[in-house]
Amino acid sequence: MELYYNDEHVVLSSSYHNNKTLVISFSPLIDENRNMGKDDGFGVKFFESNEISAIYVIPKWNHWYQYEYIESAIKILKTYTARFDKIVLYGVSMGGYGVLKYANYLEASSVISISPQAALSGVKSEFDKRFSQFWERIDHISDDWLYEKSFPLNTAILYDRYHAQDNSHAQIILDHIRHAKSIHLPFSGHEVFAVLNESGILSKFILALIEAHTSYPSLLQIYRKVRAESGITWMYAALNSQSRGRHGTASKLFDKSIEVIQWRKKSGLNIDKAKARMTVMAFVAHCIETGRLDSLFELYSKFADNNVIEIDLDDKYLEGLFLSGQKEMFIKTFKRFEMQGKAVSRNTKNLVRKAVESKFLSTSDLA
Repeated sequence: MELYYNDEHVVLSSSYHNNKTLVISFSPLIDENRNMGKDDGFGVKFFESNEISAIYVIPKWNHWYQYEYIESAIKILKTYTARFDKIVLYGVSMGGYGVLKYANYLEASSVISISPQAALSGVKSEFDKRFSQFWERIDHISDDWLYEKSFPLNTAILYDRYHAQDNSHAQIILDHIRHAKSIHLPFSGHEVFAVLNESGILSKFILALIEAHTSYPSLLQIYRKVRAESGITWMYAALNSQSRGRHGTASKLFDKSIEVIQWRKKSGLNIDKAKARMTVMAFVAHCIETGRLDSLFELYSKFADNNVIEIDLDDKYLEGLFLSGQKEMFIKTFKRFEMQGKAVSRNTKNLVRKAVESKFLSTSDLA
């Protein structure tokens, strides 16, 4: 049994092993500069390695699976679900929204929704502006899933209660689906999937949720034992402390987040590079906000050679020199960057303009 479907808005691809369980995987936010194809299904390596039959719903742009864009694809999916004993819908963030939207239509037995959004329009969505640039491009948004009266008994929502936007979305979902299992993973932020993956327990979580024969407290216990192995959790713990004005504690937690990233690199462990960059940049912002410029310079020395992760901190290093009043070092560093052929970014140009306006530099200093 094979399926491959492709149109302007979505790709469907599939791999079958048996008729017992079918996972329908909805992709999260995608890079729209990339040409998504049938081999780009979310979780394909995991489901293949575990010989789990799966159909992958792969968007070609970030339309949050609104019905008018994928109507024909969803109808095709519907023709396949009756062949399986159990249908599991699986998705993260944008995909987490998609599985909620189509759970009933696809007659799902179980739903695994990780860091999902609950609403894209109206009053219920006004607290979240993170994805508004995508939502504004969608011609018609319908949060019609919120009018559904019943949902699969095995509905699990994985999220971080300490993450403001994700918690708000989760509460809307949990208020609507009263029987849903709430799995709160502290200090995972919007990166629940990445934290579980870095901590080495993603497979255990997903398999347990697919089987739906699991003790949720036992999963949380596993998470608590290994979450310290992900730099992301230390970062979110730091941000949580920072939001409470506990800047000293936040600094220590940020330090730990960097230690973990370096430890993972040294130990040959997997690093989610995008999330690691996000962690480093969050620490940089903290250093600038709190005046902890020595730590900013130390960060620069650790990551400037790109041996740990590829990240460009040149702008931030110059900003630190400016804020600490190190004029001669600023000039020397700026000229070194120019000699190395590094393009002068908009941020650097703005910084130089600010430095001249504040009399930190004269117009001739960088000539």
